[in-house]
Amino acid sequence: MSFDKKITRRAFIKTAAGGTLAAGLAAGTVSCGVNNEKRAASPTEAAADIKKIPTQCQGCGANRCGIYAYVKNGRLWKVEGNPRTYNNAGTVCPRGHAYIKELYNPDRIKQPLKRTPEGKYEPISWEKAIEEISTKLNLIIMDNSPQSVFWIQYPMANIPLAFRFMHALGSPNTITHGATCFTARNAAFNATIGGLPDNDLKNSRYIICVGRNPAAGVKLQQIKDIAEAKRQGARLIVLDPRHSETAAIADEWLAVRPASDLAFLLAMLNVIIEEGLYDHQFIDDHTIGFDRLRDEIATYPPEWAEKLCDIPKEAIYRVAREFASYKPRALIHRGYHGGYGAGYLNSFQTARTVAILNAVIGNYERVGGLFLPLKPTLGELEKGGHPAPNIPEVEKADGAGVPGRYPAASYSDGIAHAVPELALAGKLKAGFVYHMNPVRTNPNPERVIAGYRKLELLVTIDCVMSETAALSHYVLPESFFLERDDHVDTVHSGKVAELTVVQQVVKPMYDTKPLLDIITGLSKGLGIGKYFNFTMDELNALRLKPFGVTLEELKKEGVIEVGTRWEEGFKACKTPSGKVEFYSEQLSQWGLDPMPRWQAPLVSPDPNDKHSFRLLHGKQAIHTHSMTANNPFLMQLSIRYDMIRLWINRRRAEAINLKDGDTVLVESDIGKGLVRVRLTEGLHPSAVWMPSGYGIFSKYLTTAYGKGINYNDFLNTLFDPAVGHVMSNEIIVKVAKA
Repeated sequence: MSFDKKITRRAFIKTAAGGTLAAGLAAGTVSCGVNNEKRAASPTEAAADIKKIPTQCQGCGANRCGIYAYVKNGRLWKVEGNPRTYNNAGTVCPRGHAYIKELYNPDRIKQPLKRTPEGKYEPISWEKAIEEISTKLNLIIMDNSPQSVFWIQYPMANIPLAFRFMHALGSPNTITHGATCFTARNAAFNATIGGLPDNDLKNSRYIICVGRNPAAGVKLQQIKDIAEAKRQGARLIVLDPRHSETAAIADEWLAVRPASDLAFLLAMLNVIIEEGLYDHQFIDDHTIGFDRLRDEIATYPPEWAEKLCDIPKEAIYRVAREFASYKPRALIHRGYHGGYGAGYLNSFQTARTVAILNAVIGNYERVGGLFLPLKPTLGELEKGGHPAPNIPEVEKADGAGVPGRYPAASYSDGIAHAVPELALAGKLKAGFVYHMNPVRTNPNPERVIAGYRKLELLVTIDCVMSETAALSHYVLPESFFLERDDHVDTVHSGKVAELTVVQQVVKPMYDTKPLLDIITGLSKGLGIGKYFNFTMDELNALRLKPFGVTLEELKKEGVIEVGTRWEEGFKACKTPSGKVEFYSEQLSQWGLDPMPRWQAPLVSPDPNDKHSFRLLHGKQAIHTHSMTANNPFLMQLSIRYDMIRLWINRRRAEAINLKDGDTVLVESDIGKGLVRVRLTEGLHPSAVWMPSGYGIFSKYLTTAYGKGINYNDFLNTLFDPAVGHVMSNEIIVKVAKA
């Protein structure tokens, strides 16, 4: 089957305009129900006391952009970006504009709930709920051990509270969503340079995105920086099976075969080393293992790679030479989920190769390259007389960071999709789920449901009745982020360290509580109250003490810069050698490849079956995982712009008699579902692509219920051998007209 492997921006701009690019851009211009339009104010409004309060957006867990919330007559009116914050530089994305309206969503949980024996939910007082949960948890710990308890949450600023709570109980089992998102990337960069770098996109002159799509991510500062770099003449190359929103603004889109990014990158490394295009001085001074790497990489020329990745060898040679020619002001984006966050069996090695390719051109800690962001170290509670519990000296139940199991996995992130397996095995008995919905966002939902149902105690702390909440024994409603004060945050890090904070904007509408109050109440009944004898203001004041910044000052400004600005110049790596490690002795001791080597994907489509495809997925600019699907404004955009569709290559579609808009049956070993298709030239023919975030099946979420399908419904429970991640693109499906 013939297929154009290289398509430029100009050739596809018209096609992209009919897809998610247009929807994303349109969403960026829609008020989403926030009253931003210019009109004459009514007498009541004119006389209203308008308050402008700096806080932090929670419309996606990752960015936590700085915003100003405007309150009029005691109600939220609108939000604007805080121009002082690094992450968003004064702008707010469609998700941020719309998510604030969740404050007034009638689907919010308005009081604590308890599940009855009949499976229904009835109101319960906070006092009674805390008493019953504490009693049951004490009995579970007595009958089993503290290690039978887990806490799982999306990684927000207040995650230190979860660690403190679990460590006080004696359990190491604090987990985030990382294994379904980014853990392969993080582990690879940690093994190579000892930390996760940031991208100096604005000053780069050659940018390669490998499956990374910041235009739909959405990383507002990165989008601005890429645009500015292009205005200054930078080239943007996108290596992606799909013509993404970022590909639409790229100078070149390389439609790589899914799961073969590693082959392309190894071949790039081969060209740069074999032709001596690397930074000789940087490698001599700051790296170890180059000679071993050179010997290994000699077996991966572009002639070998083109057969695997469907990119002509001439293009691989050209991109490698161009990339090296711009050193050190060139970079391969550090990535996120995309091509190597948690997608394939070879994701860890792919991410390792990305880290090494950046190093061989000497771009670490250089203008236009990669740099380790400056992040402030917050003050300790111990300095204020609040003792810290001991860290449990036992292994995590999921095997994260345990030699012989998943040695490169992060202790702090754990492995979320291991929880139901451990529950089914009887190793986990009780758990807390906070600001996360693993029943919908983890693979193989039937298996997840079976595991969570087996728990003797499941408590969900959330604002809505998610699929996970609808399985829980108790549901404790947290105050919405605009209704509460929260932990000082350091997420806004880059070339300057920033402190930000979530603070209360309006009074709580219902009988809800912030997380600290919930944990404090539980701690008293669990006999660990001495570790939570402080208020949020006291906690934050101690966190800020090392910087000479008061909590009042931070609440007034919303963001404050601390410390010195980043300066160019290599710093010692936090690796065992203190250098960039092309060869990792630590990985070798763990039984993992110490250098990047080709690793084939776990599964591949049947080349003899015209209905067989690899199932890919990705974000749309207006949604965050499953948390925004129930937002009426964002869901209306999905419907208006017909975004809930499965992308399929036009030639492959026509070969199985499909027309644009047809409904198809998608089926894997474990699941099946119906969805309409979008025919496009903007996708590698071996794959179909599904937008993530749909397929909500909690009937309590009235807007989202029953709309679309979700890739997790087709994905088996898988664990990669390095970090235990989900391998979320290792799915083969059959697609046929319904």
